[in-house]
Amino acid sequence: MKKTDSTRLLFDLNIFSKRKADLLKMFDNWLKEDSGLHIVYTPNAEQIVQSRGDKKFLEVLQQADLLLPDGVGLVMAARFLSIFNKANPIAQRITGVSVVVELLEVVKKLDLDVLVIGGRNYSPSDYFAYQGVKVNWTPGYEQAFSPTTQEEKQLEEMIKQIKPRLVFVALGAPTQELWIAQHRNLLRKNNVEIVMAVGGSFDYLLNKVPRAPRWMQKLGLEWLFRLIIEPWRIKRQLRLIEFIALTIKKAID
Repeated sequence: MKKTDSTRLLFDLNIFSKRKADLLKMFDNWLKEDSGLHIVYTPNAEQIVQSRGDKKFLEVLQQADLLLPDGVGLVMAARFLSIFNKANPIAQRITGVSVVVELLEVVKKLDLDVLVIGGRNYSPSDYFAYQGVKVNWTPGYEQAFSPTTQEEKQLEEMIKQIKPRLVFVALGAPTQELWIAQHRNLLRKNNVEIVMAVGGSFDYLLNKVPRAPRWMQKLGLEWLFRLIIEPWRIKRQLRLIEFIALTIKKAID
């Protein structure tokens, strides 16, 4: 991903720095025009820490067309580092789940095909409806870390048959980002305009997992709510402490 006037360099990654309204205009133009494949990832503080210890994951993130600041930690870190002239501010947090909702509105208006790869038990059939949009869906793999040859072939055939303009990959980080990087040629050949890593966004939208109260969302405390209802995430949340330490180290270097 090249640094542009719509991005800010933060921890070796070019993070989208403008407001969501500017992002949506960009998406609208991409879907209306035949401009080729665009890769979108949504890193948060936890994934930033992951990328520091995983060179391959870092390289994949750096190759994206857009990196959206999904976590409030990225916005706060950029603001803090700007005091020390070590970064420029990011306008606002842009959550993956909110972008999914907006993109579905765009494809509904343009009558385009959508495919979701990943997730479990979304529908008894091969598609589900969300806000009036017919969304094609496949779990993709029984085990995302070790797909079989047959699963790969079935998924490839599905993409060739549907030729979706928009693909959401919900395999969890870093598996979903690595999958996109490995299949970019397949997606490009089948006229996909936008492929986006979305994690558990559809779990929230389809009420598989409860969302944090709105006041916690506004304060950027969704991670705490998720930890309360899923305490097994404690080891992952410890990365937030690592992220704070990483930010302070960058400020004083």
